[in-house]
Amino acid sequence: MQEITENIAKNIIYLRKHNRWTQQDLAEKLNYSDKSISKWERGESIPDIEMLCKVAEIFHVNIEYLTKEHDENEIKKIQNGGNIFVRNLLILIMLCVAVYTVATIVFVYPTMKDPANANTFWVSYIYALPICSIICNSYARKTHNWLMRMITVSVFTWSFITALYCTALIIGYPTFWMLFLIGAPVQAAICLYFFWKRTF
Repeated sequence: MQEITENIAKNIIYLRKHNRWTQQDLAEKLNYSDKSISKWERGESIPDIEMLCKVAEIFHVNIEYLTKEHDENEIKKIQNGGNIFVRNLLILIMLCVAVYTVATIVFVYPTMKDPANANTFWVSYIYALPICSIICNSYARKTHNWLMRMITVSVFTWSFITALYCTALIIGYPTFWMLFLIGAPVQAAICLYFFWKRTF
């Protein structure tokens, strides 16, 4: 049992440092206490099975990897596998670029037919923002980043309200600015939800 505890401690330290995370960073991703992370790394305690599964998921390894000692070749294999974080971030950026490319096509094509359409279809760029925030939120969920999730949900809320308001202006309903009044309590609820979830 002591050997398993030591292996888990060494592997968590290695994987955390390999990802360039502090103990606080890992604690936030796990929604856990950084003091507990410190105890794991010192070998004073080990995560329960549910938390061990979560640790393995975050580091993209299996539980068996965390409990076993690894030789130099195995460590090099993990290192040479590339940085998953960077790869996923590049995919995220490409998806957002694709969304804005579509928004550009939606704007340019009708405008080429009739320049007056530019006064209407510019709103496609506004609608692209909530779509991008949904994509970013799915990435944040995958990486268990609560702060990024809170920000992306907030961006979605305000950008979607803005898109509706701009659409209302185009149609001819300027009084739709009152939609922003709805955004304030929604934003408060979002912040309370994520802080509550992180605390408890």
